[in-house]
Amino acid sequence: MLYDIFMAEKKPIPVEVVDLNEEKVLFEWTAVERAYQKRNKDFWVTAIAILVLVSVILIFLKEFFLVMALVSVLFLYYALSSVPPGEVDNKITNRGVYFGELHYSWDVLEKFWFKKSLSTTTVNFGTLLKFPRMVAMVIDEKDEGKIKEIVVKRIPLLENSPTFVDKLTKWFADRLPLEDRK
Repeated sequence: MLYDIFMAEKKPIPVEVVDLNEEKVLFEWTAVERAYQKRNKDFWVTAIAILVLVSVILIFLKEFFLVMALVSVLFLYYALSSVPPGEVDNKITNRGVYFGELHYSWDVLEKFWFKKSLSTTTVNFGTLLKFPRMVAMVIDEKDEGKIKEIVVKRIPLLENSPTFVDKLTKWFADRLPLEDRK
């Protein structure tokens, strides 16, 4: 009887269970899948004229496969710049970065940097993976500070792109513009 009175007075206290491994979204945004800028007629006329001149020189040097490769690259660029990209949901969590359905954990990301690509700003993550070596996500310029504040706590920030190809592309674009800059 005394036992029943003692147990009746004690009411179970609800215990809140907190999962320490729970994934928390730190920042989330929706953006296009890739950098995109529609090109005008002047750009394509200039690009084709340069391709024809280079192709004539290469044909005299009997480099037919190189001419075909250059034509293929120009066609690929045309296809990518004429078809607008779809939208994707990106997010940064305490466990890593999500690019749509793809997840990259913090232990496979080694560095990050911001880059102006075409008419958009991107945040680029260098990975330790064989493929992809880099993940580029389109962001809004006003969100750059928030993203930097979150990511710099986990991986180092580079001031500019580390790759030789990016530097070479920028050098050529500055010296050989194919369209008017506004």
